[in-house]
Amino acid sequence: MRYLDYICAHAQRDPNHTAIRTSSGESMTYAELWRASEGIAEHLSALGLSAAAPVVVRGHKSPYMVASFLACMKSGHPYVLVDIHSVPAARVASIAEQVGGELLLSVEGDTAGVQSSFVQVIDAEEICAAAVSGSVSKRESWICGEDLAYVLFTSGSTGAPKGVEVTAACFDNFCDWDLALGGTDKEGCVFLDQAPFSFDLSVFELAGALAAGGGLFSLTREASQGAVGLLRALAKSSVNIWVSTPSFADMCLANPEFSSELLPVLTTFIFCGETLANKTVRRLRERFANATIINTYGPTESTVAVTEVVVSDEMAASAAPLPVGSPRPGTRLRIVDDEGHDVPAGAWGEVVIEGDTVAAGYWGRRDLTEHAFGAAEVNGIPVRSYRTGDEGRLDGRGMLHYRGRLDLQVKLNGFRIELGEIEAAFQRLPEVASCAVVAAKREGRISHLVAYVVSAQERTLSDFRAGLALKEQIKQTLPHYMVPRRVIFVPALPVTGNGKLDRHALASLQNG
Repeated sequence: MRYLDYICAHAQRDPNHTAIRTSSGESMTYAELWRASEGIAEHLSALGLSAAAPVVVRGHKSPYMVASFLACMKSGHPYVLVDIHSVPAARVASIAEQVGGELLLSVEGDTAGVQSSFVQVIDAEEICAAAVSGSVSKRESWICGEDLAYVLFTSGSTGAPKGVEVTAACFDNFCDWDLALGGTDKEGCVFLDQAPFSFDLSVFELAGALAAGGGLFSLTREASQGAVGLLRALAKSSVNIWVSTPSFADMCLANPEFSSELLPVLTTFIFCGETLANKTVRRLRERFANATIINTYGPTESTVAVTEVVVSDEMAASAAPLPVGSPRPGTRLRIVDDEGHDVPAGAWGEVVIEGDTVAAGYWGRRDLTEHAFGAAEVNGIPVRSYRTGDEGRLDGRGMLHYRGRLDLQVKLNGFRIELGEIEAAFQRLPEVASCAVVAAKREGRISHLVAYVVSAQERTLSDFRAGLALKEQIKQTLPHYMVPRRVIFVPALPVTGNGKLDRHALASLQNG
């Protein structure tokens, strides 16, 4: 596996370089990371696990989490990421049941509530402490090609999480693109590691930082939750490359101290996981005048991301939503209709991704795999395809424009409405910092729309009158049936543990 080869080379060439540093003060050099992963890999190989059995790795931001991921790769087992703060015990039990529950590799957190779901539970740090000095994994045991690198569980429409099978080849192909992303040299760069490891956005920094011989600065949950603690942690981070969802950046921008003075060596912002608003880019440009801002797009099923665009000032100033970019080498995008046929050039439809980073399918769910995945060919090479359920279009330059989830479209009084279009209209208003729109239901049917708004400035009007004023402006650009009946002002939009907008929490707000 090329990724392991990269890290091995760095451990030999620059063993004392810091590979991982956390906001809580923990750290590991490349030599320590490699040595720890070898010790854990040797122990895993001696356990007699079934061939290629997934290993559930549970913890948070400890450097031993990364050592455990590498150890799984070295011993021929895909890892399954479980964050102690984001994944409750019931979900851990569901995941364990699906993957066989042969082993829980515990790095952090009390295992009392989850250990009954596994045949074996072992402690990563204890293994490293007891490992024989000079442990060396067998390269023939390393994963490669179509072997699974990790299984990442996402929300399933049936209520049970579904595991996306990402192969070693997918990981390597993504990693090589990650290193070249934006046309910037990333050798030795420090990447921000903010997203939980159970969120595939974290693969951006895991792949890029360690393959480039740079470092991870891992923000713990404790450091991320308070404004003062967050700024203090960022101030000592020496971060060059920022990787996060737009929502996390918006949260940071709420504090005027978040600027190039706080992060003087930051050169690049990479965004993924959500729609990046023009306004967010403009606010970042005011604070980080010389930084490169990269917008990307891609679902978990295509190994994190497959498109990129360096956002220009002209794009940010436009009234049109930002494009999400052109496809990476080895990827082709198609836009299809409900029947799977290509739509006319420039038309909207469902985004289909074909390429060498498309996952193998869903763990143990042939039915879901056959529905969403297929076979294709790119540049004469057989690859997989994935129907994303996202709505998009390709412009004349081959740039993808994303309009939102097809399942976020609603029908109100017979009109088909894209909630993202309404949110974008609100966010173009100078009074609005951010906005989310939800459909309110009455007796099981959609009765009206509600807009939740975070103000960009202090309001002099009452909430009621300020809401009316916003609606009057929105009426200038949207048809009447798309204007929300209610505007509710909130101090901040709720986000999930992954840093994405929490629409379920918004639904509970309107029902509360």
